[in-house]
Amino acid sequence: MLRNWNLGTYALAICLALCAGNASAGTLSPDTWRQAVNQNAATLRSGDYSGALKASDHILAQMVEHLGAGNAEKDILATTLTHKALASAGLGNIDDALWYWYVAQEISPAASKSDLSAFGAPGEYLQRHPFSNSQRSTSDGATPARIIKQVVPSFPSGASRFGVAGDLVVQIVIDKKGQATLPRIVHPLPAPTLSYVALEALRRWQFAPATRNGAPVSITFDLTVHYKL
Repeated sequence: MLRNWNLGTYALAICLALCAGNASAGTLSPDTWRQAVNQNAATLRSGDYSGALKASDHILAQMVEHLGAGNAEKDILATTLTHKALASAGLGNIDDALWYWYVAQEISPAASKSDLSAFGAPGEYLQRHPFSNSQRSTSDGATPARIIKQVVPSFPSGASRFGVAGDLVVQIVIDKKGQATLPRIVHPLPAPTLSYVALEALRRWQFAPATRNGAPVSITFDLTVHYKL
């Protein structure tokens, strides 16, 4: 149920459960993907953005199934998300590029200090657009955004095998067009894939924008996911 959280801020809570016995067999270490990630970096540097985007999506799908918890896991996931952002920027998909670039920085703040100069114009573009909380805003007295479509996050199998559960809180800004922007992780859990899949689902939600005096306004929206084993 949609409820007031703060002035101009709205929150929704959902609950997900997964039996630990249903998890995929075995978690894989970041080293498992290191070669594939390095190869994808070379693909990006060559200018094959379509190929790099497909490779990024494939690697991310595997990480959701097998990546566990830890700082190394955060770093490799953030690197892959940065590659997806670079590929999207190279293809001219700016909204996608900024979304995944911001998610990468939220999962691993070290991503913001990455030297992306080797990736040409896409790298230069991302480095000119670091994530900043100053971009966020709330609207006092606004009529809340209305949810048109919800997509429930999945429970990554790799996270479940580590016994990772609890309350995850992510946040977006619903812009004047009703689109999800400026992803932020408010309260993470140890496995970074939990934040990733929650934000991926939230980005696919559809909203009618918030309004004030009949005009659309941007508004902050929180999603709490109760992960239970």
